[in-house]
Amino acid sequence: MVCGMNVERRARKERKGILVLFFFAASAFLSVSPVSPVSLVAQQPEAPTDPAAVERGGQLLREQCGFCHGTNARGGSGGPDLTRSTIVADDENGKQLGAFLHEGRLDRGMPKFDLPPSQLTDLSAFLHAAIYANANRRLYKILDIVVGDPKAGEAYFQGAGRCASCHSPTRDLKGLGGKYDPVVLQGRLLLPRGRVSPPGEPAPPLYTDPTAIKATVTAGGETATGAIVRLTDFEVTIYDSASQRQRSWLRNGDTPKVVITDPLQAHVEQLPKWTDAEMHNMTAYLMSLK
Repeated sequence: MVCGMNVERRARKERKGILVLFFFAASAFLSVSPVSPVSLVAQQPEAPTDPAAVERGGQLLREQCGFCHGTNARGGSGGPDLTRSTIVADDENGKQLGAFLHEGRLDRGMPKFDLPPSQLTDLSAFLHAAIYANANRRLYKILDIVVGDPKAGEAYFQGAGRCASCHSPTRDLKGLGGKYDPVVLQGRLLLPRGRVSPPGEPAPPLYTDPTAIKATVTAGGETATGAIVRLTDFEVTIYDSASQRQRSWLRNGDTPKVVITDPLQAHVEQLPKWTDAEMHNMTAYLMSLK
């Protein structure tokens, strides 16, 4: 028993010695090679300071590089996304970028470019502005959304889209193009449910929207229809817009009888069918309804 206690004491001393050695080794390493907290944080891209240079650089990129790298430098038919390039990220006023362009990448199909310093500076400004925009998505602005053909949109409205079966450009849609901006209008076209509240005001409950999903409840020979407030296996509550009151029933299986209807069912079914061209054309057409 005493022998066992001696062995345990010896083991504790050895473990303590190892911890002391580790502490001194770590202290020595930190005193010789201090790590600044700043070095552990990735440097954030800076906001562009010369909008004119950014504009010129964008024009230059579209003319010289857009075919491969896309008109916004985010990648194209044969070139990668330049906003993710380490060469671009490390570039200073076109210096590193110019050296790279001067050599080219002939093995990958990229020719040489000998650009004057002023153009290299502009190109660098545009690319760094693009990187800044990627890192600050809240600043992104949707541009040129009305790019479709309004006549093709009208044809789709009257024909394949079957929109004219419910809507009229001279009645419920009259003046629609002056009511919404293009971004909001396209969003309403795809997902029309829900009201648009003025800035700073809370959105009204969905069940007060005229397009809310409705339920027809039949109980005890009485039938009532209203927007669904709550629907579970045990309860159904609807909103009566005429009286602006809610009505509730307890459910037990199929009693009371509940039939659900969606005024926007056609939009729901259309959502996965939209093509980019159809969306753009319809947006252009609806924006023309002033």
